[in-house]
Amino acid sequence: MTDPNTGPADFRARFDAMVRARRANREFLPEALPEDEIAEFLDLVLTAPSAFNMQARAIVRVRNPEVRAAVHEATRGQRQVLEAPLLLAFIAEPDGWEDTFDEVAAQNIGSGLWDGAFAAQKRDRIAGFQKERRDLGRSREYAIRDAMIAASFAMLAAEARGWATSPMTGFDEAELKRALGAGDSARDVAVALLLAVGRPSGAPRDPGRLPLARRVYVDRYPL
Repeated sequence: MTDPNTGPADFRARFDAMVRARRANREFLPEALPEDEIAEFLDLVLTAPSAFNMQARAIVRVRNPEVRAAVHEATRGQRQVLEAPLLLAFIAEPDGWEDTFDEVAAQNIGSGLWDGAFAAQKRDRIAGFQKERRDLGRSREYAIRDAMIAASFAMLAAEARGWATSPMTGFDEAELKRALGAGDSARDVAVALLLAVGRPSGAPRDPGRLPLARRVYVDRYPL
């Protein structure tokens, strides 16, 4: 959807410029982000697509100082964990669809998008796909993909608000799960990404990217 105040070409140009200007930023102003803007931001992030729209990914917002300190330890002391006004953990749920299916189905039946027979077919189809993934040992991998799509939405949505982000994959996952209350969960979950968010206090330099021809191939990946 384009901005109603501009034409499609202008909207695209501004969006492209925003994407190109985005940098990982580890330096944040200490001021808190408005709660209403955070709620709007998170609501937008959760519009990200997911497999079968089962939304089998979650976000943990870290607010308690003691939890932050534990997360800080799990990330081996990355400063942005303590300094960013908003800290989010994107959680992948390999079997999360089993918890969300009934709610999603009820919404879709209520809106007229599905009927009862279609919902039953959908459940069987998803169960079949998930069994294949489990049998191949790839349930976790697919779940992380869904969570990372949401995290990517978050980085762009933050940029559009003038906020900076610092995505983090450098952490002890077992330690981080314990800090977030998921260490002893009977459900298999994974932490796909930590994301520090806030107003930037610095302007990181452009590190550059490799040429298009070096990273984009046609039809076949070069072995």
